[in-house]
Amino acid sequence: MNLIILFLMFFTHPQDTLKLNNCYEKAYDSYPNAYVKNYYQSNTNLKLKNLDVNFYPQISFKGQATYQSDVPVINISIPQFKPPELSKDRYQVLMDLKQLIYDGGSTGYLKEVEEKQLSTDNQKIEVELYALRQRVNDLYFSALLIQENKNVTQILYDDIKARITEMESRVENGTIPKSNLYILQAQLLQTSQDLDNIETDRIATIKMLAQLIGTDLNSDTYLSLPNPVLNNLEVAAGDRPEYKLFEVQKTQLEAYKNTISSQSIPKVNLFGEAGYGRPGLNFLDNTFQPYYTVGINFQWNPINWNSNNNQMQMYEINEKIIDKQRETFDKNLYISLEKYKSDILKYEKLLQRDEDIIALRDKIVNSTQSQLQNGTITSTTFLTELNNKNQAMLLYKTHQIQLVQAKINFLTTKGIKINE
Repeated sequence: MNLIILFLMFFTHPQDTLKLNNCYEKAYDSYPNAYVKNYYQSNTNLKLKNLDVNFYPQISFKGQATYQSDVPVINISIPQFKPPELSKDRYQVLMDLKQLIYDGGSTGYLKEVEEKQLSTDNQKIEVELYALRQRVNDLYFSALLIQENKNVTQILYDDIKARITEMESRVENGTIPKSNLYILQAQLLQTSQDLDNIETDRIATIKMLAQLIGTDLNSDTYLSLPNPVLNNLEVAAGDRPEYKLFEVQKTQLEAYKNTISSQSIPKVNLFGEAGYGRPGLNFLDNTFQPYYTVGINFQWNPINWNSNNNQMQMYEINEKIIDKQRETFDKNLYISLEKYKSDILKYEKLLQRDEDIIALRDKIVNSTQSQLQNGTITSTTFLTELNNKNQAMLLYKTHQIQLVQAKINFLTTKGIKINE
């Protein structure tokens, strides 16, 4: 166990240390669709202003000039009385005024629909943003595995180099054949090549992570291994943004239902008309004159041939669709949670065995190292055991990271905030 502690403390952390939660925050801040919320809000504000216009006075102007083939004629023969003669050409300029007094709540319900639509659109963005977490998890832990692979390989490189230094003097004294030294030197070159390949993969993965979170990362950035708090492995849904989306979608359908019910309520308006023309309201007066009319009217459509009822049924069907979508989401969620739970238990058991294996491999390497110095075994035998130890250490680190990743995935899938 002491060996493992020393192994974990072998590498000092560079100053540029990146944490998983930092990646979440940066990914959220740099995600283009996160700024669409501002546009949704602006659109909704404009739509609400347009709906408010329904209660503003509606003013329109119109005019016309006509000529007709005939006009009424009064055939009365009275001494000293001449009936008026009407012109066949007519002229009118009008200003119409309409003021909505009561619309049965239609405008209010339409405004509610727009507000619910805004909530739905914003929550869809939240769902999209939350999905970024899993993408960040995958890239972060891929880079973390490569980082630890490099660390383990670097230990192997340094160990081989130390053995070469020890053997060079023995080869010069003739106590050990040169072939043993050549084997170690060849392995050192191979390990150096492995380190170059690992470093290339590490830098490429860091660049992909930087692209995802929208931040420039130094090639020497050190990824911190999270230490998530997992109180239990209960397979149950938590605070996922999808659940809130299902809720706001259903409330939006309720708002649509209210607009349907308001359509059958009478609408009351004040109206007025002012004009100037020939003739005016007194069609017997054949001169240009101003005139006006005012009044109140209502509009009611009691018969809609069952269209409102059909629309209501459509919204009820959509509610059932949302319920089924939630059931499907729950089912897939529980399947994922069961998988991550199984992974957590598996890696916990593997880590217990890994510690015992590393302790034994360390004893074997120490023994073969003494034999190599005494010339009783070849460098090939020593390198075989050294590589076995290296693989055991690599498996330990891999299982350790996979355990943490399984815990992070479990918490992410469940919808619980991750505390490192």
